[in-house]
Amino acid sequence: MSINLHSASEYDPSYKLIQLTPELLNIIQDPAQNNQLRFKSLDDDKSEVVLCSHDKTWVLKQRKHSNTVLLMKEFVPEEPISFEETQLFGLSKPYMDILSFAKTESEFETREAEGQLNLAAVPMYDGELDFRERAMKKSSTRIFETLEELLENSPCSAVEGVSKWRKIGGSVKDGVLCILSQNFLSKALHVLLMSVMAESLDLQRLQIDDTYQAVGKDIEDEFNPYTREIIRTVLNKFAVQEQQSQEETWRLRIPFIAQWYGIQALRKYVSGTSMPLDEFLIKWKSLFPPFFPCDIDVEMLRGYHFKPTDKTIQYVARSTLPTDPKERFRVLFRLQSQWNLEDIKPLIEELNTRGMKIDSFIMKYARRKRLGKKTVVTSR
Repeated sequence: MSINLHSASEYDPSYKLIQLTPELLNIIQDPAQNNQLRFKSLDDDKSEVVLCSHDKTWVLKQRKHSNTVLLMKEFVPEEPISFEETQLFGLSKPYMDILSFAKTESEFETREAEGQLNLAAVPMYDGELDFRERAMKKSSTRIFETLEELLENSPCSAVEGVSKWRKIGGSVKDGVLCILSQNFLSKALHVLLMSVMAESLDLQRLQIDDTYQAVGKDIEDEFNPYTREIIRTVLNKFAVQEQQSQEETWRLRIPFIAQWYGIQALRKYVSGTSMPLDEFLIKWKSLFPPFFPCDIDVEMLRGYHFKPTDKTIQYVARSTLPTDPKERFRVLFRLQSQWNLEDIKPLIEELNTRGMKIDSFIMKYARRKRLGKKTVVTSR
């Protein structure tokens, strides 16, 4: 089998070649999915370009090479070309003509990555009465009014974006897309729990309207910051929406709520100072609404504390730790000379950017050994 190749090509930067993984190729060939593919970036200048499907994101990386890459199409020459048998060197006669119309010096590789939300223009809401006016005055760029607008301007897929939005406490207040502050989110959660328990609502089957009405009964001021959208945000953050229910219902994530209160307790009682563990557990329990049904265990707070001694506890903020792995291990061992493997893992996992096995990553900077049934990590 042979073809005639004609070339009249020059370098043309207007053509961009993208390597397609089998997954991307399947999406392109599927009419139900290919209309959702989008190229996105954070801005028009230096940001990476990403390719997004409905639920995944791929980063595009330009790779230059020395090979010649020709772009081709079928071609019918003005005059037929004929060859004598001796010129074919045993090949069959060419059955078609192909024209090279352009050539490129690079192509784009696709690498699956985690999508990101563009939060530069999203303000923080802390329960202010004049929130919209203040947000409009402070903003030097556009204000997003809907989640759809934010997703359209963010380098991430829709599914990733919605998940991240709920995780960070994203909401809408007075027609402005915003993020609830940690302080206001904690207040809203506490008010919600107090209200639904006072109304004896089922914590495993909460609905927006019932929850909103229960909260409203406990707000005596004319200004009620706990709108339906705020209530929805709190439920999206601290509950799981039941997919099989005919109505929109949410099931509270009791262990996650217990952990949230535990982190608040760490920040409130043992930030910069240590406390006996038994005393801290009492302080932690005291923050919950009365009779809130949950169990607590210090293991829930892994990644947020260290133990100066076996029987004391103190808060550690990950954001204050060095980003260099060697320096972070050095600081962690200065705080606590010996760590259980499960306790130190959440504090160093983010630094394992190459995806090594966590044991191998730890061995680069520390020692690990078995003590009975536990694995402990110590400095070298």
